[in-house]
Amino acid sequence: MTKASTLPSWEDETGWRSIYAALPNDLAPPRPYAVQEEWRRIAGFDVHIDRWIAPSARARVILLHGGGGHGRLLGPYAWSLALHGFECICPDLPGYGLTRTPKKTRLVYDHWREVAAGLIEAERRRGGALFVFGLSMGGMLAYDACATTGAVDGLIATCFLDPTRKAVRRALVRKPWMAGLIEPALNRLPRALNGAMIPMTQAGNMGAVSNDPALASAIIADRRAGGARMPLGFLRSWLESPPIAPPESFDTCPVLMVHPEADHWTDVAVSDGFFELLSVVKRRVILQGAGHFPVEHPGVEQMDLAIANFIAAIIETRPMPEPLI
Repeated sequence: MTKASTLPSWEDETGWRSIYAALPNDLAPPRPYAVQEEWRRIAGFDVHIDRWIAPSARARVILLHGGGGHGRLLGPYAWSLALHGFECICPDLPGYGLTRTPKKTRLVYDHWREVAAGLIEAERRRGGALFVFGLSMGGMLAYDACATTGAVDGLIATCFLDPTRKAVRRALVRKPWMAGLIEPALNRLPRALNGAMIPMTQAGNMGAVSNDPALASAIIADRRAGGARMPLGFLRSWLESPPIAPPESFDTCPVLMVHPEADHWTDVAVSDGFFELLSVVKRRVILQGAGHFPVEHPGVEQMDLAIANFIAAIIETRPMPEPLI
């Protein structure tokens, strides 16, 4: 493990503090935060990790952010799950947060897959029940990592976005008419331009990350989150990456999808096409009134309860709840 003393800390950053200040009061974790900052060498990256501590934890949950996020952004969910007795691990994926990415212009989506899989394998070696929770494009990343490692007891996601599908591409871009231009534009752009850095606010509909304008603005203003730039090669490689395994053949673990009802970025119909093809034990819960980054009531309570019940049903070897399809 890399020595944290030689590397940056969230204590020296202000962007995430503005995000926390924009959260509803009951969602902001109380100070002092029950979180430890760690560093781990995975797939050639110095990966920064927030570990939210739960004494006598009954299980561990790895939370994976999406485009325009970072591990500290997921702190409100990790803190809430820690209260249920689940230790939570929130990495900063390469290109975001504090993770060291010395050759960022060469970053591709497979690096994210390697980091997610490497973290799962490292946590699995510690023993005990292990779950993965992916938000936004982190949902499909979590799926890929589960399929690759086969080392997870349960998969949780807010949505499943297969970027090779036209419906997903239409949902992701700032304007629907842009979706049809993506593939021709990428085909015409030479690979030599893969290192060009693209603002995430131009690449996707970042304004729809939250239905609360103040919260959305805070996420976009954070240079380590929605205000980051990513290389064209990363965006190209992600758009060209189908799921590691077809949903029909996925057999690693049960799946819970907790999709926000009022998601103005990726409607539930975009994820349903993938979710419905999964043949494992699965449950679908719609979060009432919640946006893409769910903070609204009662949806956020529904998410917390659904995840806690899902994990408990598996680790206590109880029958799964009836699927809500």
